[in-house]
Amino acid sequence: MKKAIGSLIALLTAGSMLLTGCSGGSASASSSSTETKAAQTAAAESGDKTLKVAVGCSLTGSGAKAGQGFKTATEMALEDIDYKIGDYTIVPIYFDLTDDPEKGALAYEQAIVKDGAQMAMQGWFTTIAMSCMDVSAKYQIPYLFNYGAGQSLDEKWLEDPEYYSYYVGKTYPTSDFISEEYRDLIVGAFESGKLTGEKKLAIYGEDSDWGRSIGQYCNQAFSESGFEVVYEEYFAAGTTDFYGILSKIKESGATVVCGAPNTIASAAAFLKQAKEVELDATIIAHGLNEYPEWKELCGDAAEGAITQMQVYADPEAGAEFEKRFAEKAGYEGGIGCEGVAYDCAKCTFAALQACYDKYGVLDTETIYKFATEDIQTGNWAFEDSITQASYRWEEGRLSPVVGPEAFYNPLAQVQNGEFKLIFPESSAEAEVNF
Repeated sequence: MKKAIGSLIALLTAGSMLLTGCSGGSASASSSSTETKAAQTAAAESGDKTLKVAVGCSLTGSGAKAGQGFKTATEMALEDIDYKIGDYTIVPIYFDLTDDPEKGALAYEQAIVKDGAQMAMQGWFTTIAMSCMDVSAKYQIPYLFNYGAGQSLDEKWLEDPEYYSYYVGKTYPTSDFISEEYRDLIVGAFESGKLTGEKKLAIYGEDSDWGRSIGQYCNQAFSESGFEVVYEEYFAAGTTDFYGILSKIKESGATVVCGAPNTIASAAAFLKQAKEVELDATIIAHGLNEYPEWKELCGDAAEGAITQMQVYADPEAGAEFEKRFAEKAGYEGGIGCEGVAYDCAKCTFAALQACYDKYGVLDTETIYKFATEDIQTGNWAFEDSITQASYRWEEGRLSPVVGPEAFYNPLAQVQNGEFKLIFPESSAEAEVNF
């Protein structure tokens, strides 16, 4: 019966999308509507109960490619469970988070008020996650496992943990963890003599919560270790002309340049232009590995760049995921975006299964109860991840626990056109080159 339900959903969705394609209209909105109706029809056919789940994906705007990856990865995780948990059929309601906080929040609100969403999942941009946090609090709808990474998301949650308790289990750690790892690599290199010269740091990054969060905590971490911050500047999203910024960085005498460009277009332009102006500094480009097309767009300019690197905790499962994703999406996906989206979805459905096993009911009330009493307190953990040892949380903290047995990303450097793990020593497969 389970396989029959999954097949029916797929068949109805495909047929509805074909009709939509003939009649025109918004692809993202039509896709969401047809998939929702398909799942509802399948549930009606089987006599099952339904759980309506709002799935936040940035389907338009600067994050559209990542958003489509999140949507496809979520569909894959739903296919894994055949859209079923116990005697409930999961009805996904895909809504467009866009790249605008107000529009994203409005779309989420409509998914609740108009479409009857009983809970929510997924997400990418920190600023939009913050606006959706307010919507969840207003309507008391649990929002599980958003990937929004910026520090301000945690700070907002801590302002009133009870009011924001419907926002549960952020799946990326705070920026201090990231900055301290970069700091430890560079400080160790100076101490060992691999890096010489003055300890001068230049900070660059996208003018967004994420870009500034990385910059702020790198400033703090490196300054505490004796570095002089000689330059700090942030640029508009999508910027591709960095000659002015690079000229100032070069004039500052910085020996280390650290930041989060946040889009592959900006990262590629920054690295290429840094090479053109012959910038003699170690470059940290956080997030470079998140884009499968990085090598094609950056070319030789990426050589020597350092970034935090997600690696599959289960390489075999990771390879299988990427194969399935390419077959379904028609393009290659990677661990940094599509892989973590798949993990977030798997984590959500595993939590819902645990909730069902405990209460025998899946609705807003039981999901919120399980989220606050089991997930957010550390009583429940997700240990079937393909990207991390496990996802677990602890009381009083929105971000996941960090450590070798939980969430941990080593550092990698581009060497001969490939990412090589360089830090910590226990994970290293190559020596860092400076």
